[in-house]
Amino acid sequence: MHADGTMDPLERGTVQRGQLRSRVSDIAWTGVFVILGAWALLGAVGAAMGFANSWVYAAAASALLFIAVVVRASALRDRARRRI
Repeated sequence: MHADGTMDPLERGTVQRGQLRSRVSDIAWTGVFVILGAWALLGAVGAAMGFANSWVYAAAASALLFIAVVVRASALRDRARRRI
């Protein structure tokens, strides 16, 4: 807190501090989706080109991407319920 009684944007109790966790979480989830999506796509392309065991990688990446989407949707629903 400053001498004049104002607060910095990221001090406890400020709106920005409350939004920070949400923003960092959104950025992290976006990174996870991009990496898993690229992994699944490259595995599928490799399998189409005939590389050995590429279907296994594509299937594993697709399963992890599906699980990540379900967990993210659940977290968003929980976040919406807490805001009410």
